[in-house]
Amino acid sequence: MSDRLPDLTTRAGRKRPSALKNRSPYIVFIIGLLTGAIGVTSFAPFNFWPSYFVTLMAFATLILSSSTAKSAFWRSTSVGLGFFGAGVSWIFVSIDTYGQVGDIASTLITLLFVLVVTLFWSLSGWLAWRLIQRFKHISPALLIAFSLLLGEFARSHLFTGFPWLLPGYAIQETWLYELLPIGGIWLTSAIVVLTACLIPGRLFSSHNHIALILAVLLSWSAGLYLHYFPEQWVSQTGTLKTTLVQGNVPQELKWQQSTASSSLAYYEKATREHLDSDLVVWPETAITYFYHEVRPFLSPLRKQLADTDTTLITGVPDYNSKTNIYYNAMWATGNGFGLYYKRHLVPFGEYIPLASLVGPILDIFGMPMSSFSAGDSNQPTLQVGEWAAAPFICYEIVYPEQVRQLVRDSDFLITISNDAWFGASIGPWQHLQIARFRAKESGRYLIRATNTGVSAIIDQNGDIIAEAKQFERTTLTATVNTLRGITPYVQWGYWPVILLLLITFVLSYGSNKALSKRRISEKKSLLKSRLYQ
Repeated sequence: MSDRLPDLTTRAGRKRPSALKNRSPYIVFIIGLLTGAIGVTSFAPFNFWPSYFVTLMAFATLILSSSTAKSAFWRSTSVGLGFFGAGVSWIFVSIDTYGQVGDIASTLITLLFVLVVTLFWSLSGWLAWRLIQRFKHISPALLIAFSLLLGEFARSHLFTGFPWLLPGYAIQETWLYELLPIGGIWLTSAIVVLTACLIPGRLFSSHNHIALILAVLLSWSAGLYLHYFPEQWVSQTGTLKTTLVQGNVPQELKWQQSTASSSLAYYEKATREHLDSDLVVWPETAITYFYHEVRPFLSPLRKQLADTDTTLITGVPDYNSKTNIYYNAMWATGNGFGLYYKRHLVPFGEYIPLASLVGPILDIFGMPMSSFSAGDSNQPTLQVGEWAAAPFICYEIVYPEQVRQLVRDSDFLITISNDAWFGASIGPWQHLQIARFRAKESGRYLIRATNTGVSAIIDQNGDIIAEAKQFERTTLTATVNTLRGITPYVQWGYWPVILLLLITFVLSYGSNKALSKRRISEKKSLLKSRLYQ
């Protein structure tokens, strides 16, 4: 028997998975790419939730098997490239089809975007490895989860943010979905990441993981309880018979004069056929004339709407000739009123960030550039008869904080979009999934009108109660319940997430500090016993 003492107090307290540690970096990179790409199948339209957990377990394992921070950075990069390369591939469809730059330039621009969003995962991996070396009394699994959540939060907020494919969106088919009214997408994201990191943490670390295990078990148990015993956070105040008009206008024809006239004629005709509805909704920029141009043109229709107590809400571009500023707007007329200017613009789609620097680069590729301006952050809701609608145009629905800000004073949510840009890709389905989460978080019905689909009416539980087929010119009519009251998420925001992480960190530190002391004591006792032998 060897006289060598076991190292009970190693600095990181972990056992690196040697099979990955000694592998060729190229093989490991390919493994990262493949496991990253698998995770996309957890999101719409596939909804196979276990696959994203495989992605995150691979992410954690590759960090734990890294011998340097640099290695952790590149291994995290491989997983991120696979995940975002597959997950936001719809960007290529938009640029290649409508950017008029060719396949090579479209590929390069898409790759550049994927690299930028992947960088947040890369830095998360680097940070996690550093934290593991620094804080030996905290579970490495918890430090990896914290680092990834920090990276995802930064990705969602820096440079206007890109909060797409957040971890919490992977759990729509699980009990955790029921926790959305409690803590929103960030609570479910935290639980997903903690759950996925726990398994490799247990396998490759000798730390005490009781705090993490308790956090995961209690969170899933809370979701299970709410699944079978749901809470009623809001109450119904009325109903609205609502009709969505899906024009299905091809993007390449949308702004042509002949198409604009015929499209407007179709929208008018479809609206007159549904004057028995309380609300009719047209998609984003359904009207391709400026607001000041179309108001007098639609006067006869607006009078009919007012006479029948019907409100029309439509997307329309607006132009201020005094300031030479363009807006992407949502307009309520007839038995309603209000004009909302889009606040959260799409980078490179509606405006050019750092235009003086980036503009010349895009000129090289020949990409057309938009020049919309953002609306004020304190705009009121739109009025629909006696009811208030919280308005969101296209990309804005992916920002939970913006929805939370407006939902208190609203009876339902409405979002209009033009997902024709993304063709038959997975993008429109991911967009619809995100809208369902906003409805569940806020406890409000959500009306979603789009040009080519997927138009839908979603209830306060995030369930689709009516849906139009994609790429069909059609109308969709259903009853929308107006609701009042606020969910805990609307009331508390991020606090449930902060408390979950804070308590888990404190318990993890305490339990591992005690474990370290016990190991040191055992080591001393073993030394003493051998000295007296």
